[in-house]
Parts: sequence; structure tokens; C-alpha cells
Amino acid sequence: MRTPGPLVLDAAAWLVFAVLFVGAALLVKAAAVLLVVLVVLALLLGLVLRVLRRRRRRGRAPR
Repeated sequence: MRTPGPLVLDAAAWLVFAVLFVGAALLVKAAAVLLVVLVVLALLLGLVLRVLRRRRRRGRAPR
């Protein structure tokens, strides 16, 4: 049984490297999108809490 030539092994190594590189790039992109979504949700939560706090303060009768 013959072993594959060095050119085939080189091509296979480059293919594995390319697949790993693309996978890592996609993971980084997904992490960045998730981070942006979490920041936007945190800002919206802060805005909603601020509005609710102001509305509750305005609705009470003075003592």
C-alpha cells in the first residue's frame, strides 16, 4: 500500500487549516453579535427601569 505523496498531505494540511480558520472566524463573529445584543438589552433594561421609577415617583401623593 502506497502512502500519499507530500503534495497531497500538504494540500490536506492547508484544507484543515482553512476549515479551522473559517470556523474560528465564525465563532468570533457570533460572539461579537452576542455581545452587541447583550449590551443593547442592558441599555433597554436600564431605560425601562428609569421610566418605571419616574412614573412610580410621579404617581404617589405627597405626604
